[in-house]
Amino acid sequence: MSEAIKVLLIDDDEDDYILTRELFSLVKKGDYKLDWTSSYEEALTLAGRGEHHVCLVDYRLGERTGVELIREARAKRVTTPMILLTGAGDYDVDVQAMQAGATDYLVKNETSPSRLERTIRYAVQLNVERGHAEDEIRRSEGRFRRVVESNMLGIFFWARGGEITDANGAFLNMVGYTRDDLGTARMHWKEMTPPEYCQMDEKALRELAASGVCETYEKEFTGKDGNRISILMGAAKFEVEENSGVAFVLDISDRKRAEESVMNSESQFRALFENALDAVLISDDLGLYVDANPAACELLGMPYDVVIGCKLTDFTERVPKTPASHTQQQFLEAGATNRVFSLARLDGTIVEVDSTMTANFLPGRHLSILRDVTERRKLEEQLRQSQRLESVGMLAGGIAHDFNNLLTVITGYADLTQTRLDKADPLARYIEEINKAAVRAASLTRQLLAFSRRQVLQPKVLDLNSVIANIEKMLSRLVGEDMELRTSLAPELGRVKADPGQIEQVIMNLAVNARDAMPKGGKITIETANVYLDEEYARQHIAVKPGWYVLLAVSDNGHGMDAETQKSIFEPFFSTKPVGKGTGLGLATVYGIVKQSSGNIWVYSEVGVGSSFKIYLPLVEGEIAEAPEAVAQLQARAGTETILLAEDEEIVRNLARESLKLYGYQVLDAATAGEAMLIAEQHDGPIHLLLTDVVMPRMNGKELAERMESLRPDMRVLYMSGYTDQSIVHHGVLDEGIAFIGKPFTPNALVLKVAEVLGAI
Repeated sequence: MSEAIKVLLIDDDEDDYILTRELFSLVKKGDYKLDWTSSYEEALTLAGRGEHHVCLVDYRLGERTGVELIREARAKRVTTPMILLTGAGDYDVDVQAMQAGATDYLVKNETSPSRLERTIRYAVQLNVERGHAEDEIRRSEGRFRRVVESNMLGIFFWARGGEITDANGAFLNMVGYTRDDLGTARMHWKEMTPPEYCQMDEKALRELAASGVCETYEKEFTGKDGNRISILMGAAKFEVEENSGVAFVLDISDRKRAEESVMNSESQFRALFENALDAVLISDDLGLYVDANPAACELLGMPYDVVIGCKLTDFTERVPKTPASHTQQQFLEAGATNRVFSLARLDGTIVEVDSTMTANFLPGRHLSILRDVTERRKLEEQLRQSQRLESVGMLAGGIAHDFNNLLTVITGYADLTQTRLDKADPLARYIEEINKAAVRAASLTRQLLAFSRRQVLQPKVLDLNSVIANIEKMLSRLVGEDMELRTSLAPELGRVKADPGQIEQVIMNLAVNARDAMPKGGKITIETANVYLDEEYARQHIAVKPGWYVLLAVSDNGHGMDAETQKSIFEPFFSTKPVGKGTGLGLATVYGIVKQSSGNIWVYSEVGVGSSFKIYLPLVEGEIAEAPEAVAQLQARAGTETILLAEDEEIVRNLARESLKLYGYQVLDAATAGEAMLIAEQHDGPIHLLLTDVVMPRMNGKELAERMESLRPDMRVLYMSGYTDQSIVHHGVLDEGIAFIGKPFTPNALVLKVAEVLGAI
């Protein structure tokens, strides 16, 4: 250009104007005339006159922006090239400016004189060329038609009344009409618009009447087939005829469906996110949480606005002995991974969580799902301990079974020998010592059977308050004078069903255990209460069912136990006492009796504070059983009946046979159940009694008796065992009508029981 290039600077900062003026002074090529205005409204006026070749528009114009000014100028059909000036490069702002109608943009601090000169000349040249192009379009209607027809956008024209006068192929294909359809029907474009979009169309028409164009807006058209089409529509007014115009239509149905699908997915994700029972957190690349669901806030014990901005180590570093490697980076390096670790809530409570982290589930966003497994871990530990005790119990029960067979032989032959010795015989004293040792051994086997829940109980409806009152004096003597024994018994205590002798044993064992925990004296408290164990308690304690229970608690203020000791206290032969000071079966016996009575026992202990053993027995209905009257010991008498003896242990079988024969009974003995069946079939005379061991290989004693019932219907049955299985005992209770003698037994006791079953006494 030979003439000076006129530049209008639109900037509300005078210092920027001075800097821009100095920048122009450094431009080596061309002549420039710089005008300046700081007013938004004045800028629109000056630009609208068309006296300048180019406008430099600052982005910040008081409360308005340069993008707004450019958009408003274009709406007023100002064609002067406009270049946006920004303080720092901002892609979004630059895009907005170009969409608003800017020719180009410059970054102030990065603009050199040569860059300024090139940009301005390019804008001026572009404007000149655009003017030439517009002249060419106006001169060439044919070329305009080809452009319209070949355009991928749907284009239609309407006349003053709103009837569609012409449309390109893209629009006709979009709505399913032909040009003949439009011409014959003289269709108004509003007729294709569903009613809910009429207000939007009216607004667009008002814009057309005022500024000549309307902003693009979304709406729908109804096609010839009745289906709706989502479109993006813009329009311009024709100056040649009032109220006529052209519309540009883009079919966005596919995009809308995609957007709807995305929105549905996002909505579903948000619904799952907000309502998930597990804690869900979203973090950025720095490990900072940017979102958290309500469950996460509850788990961490803090409100949402406090969680946001925290990171994983904020919750793990306060946990003792937690590895420092529990950082988000460790998780990210492993990709999607699971870990179980501990974290500290805001109130200091330590919880264990099972964590799953998915890295980059969105760009720069990482998903963490935390599940509170504190209670589950406790229950797992309870289950492991219960299974361990069950396994040990099975072993203990098996040992007791074999040991009771041996004790039966030892005590039996000792008794038989003693009956043949004169009291003055020196050997009588030896036999007496053998008997004493056997009695002590039998006591140990009873404790093992109690722990393994293999003993036979005689349950009755009881009032625990009465049981405690009956043994309170004995307990006082048992714990000693340096102990303070207190009772706190609830009035109107519910009833339980248990073996009174076994419950007394439980109380005495716990009292002795409490006494031993306080070598320098202390206080023992026995209390009872009616309690309701709810769903929450049952959820935290394995094997507990919600309902009403009777609580029996024995507490002390002794030295207490640490957590590691508490894990093993119910195991047989475990003891914290010195060697020789206890068998380690006291608490194991208590555990077995409580479990066999359908109850539960838990210990609460703290080192230096004391311990409390709490037993929960199910509350039952029914009348309290009266105490049985004392029965005088009867002496065995001679008999004449025939007895079929089935016992797989030879030494026990021999003892039983000799004992019964000694008192006159006829004995048919068998080493197996099959052999006993054969004897019963072949014996010609009557068989008055089947004396059978309960636990035998291949066929147990109950099965043997049932098979013989049709063969010998009048034969009575007496079971014996040192170990009860589920064939004649259920939950520790002997089936009704079953006669039973437990091993070990003496010959006199065996003969007495046989006579009782036969009805001789």
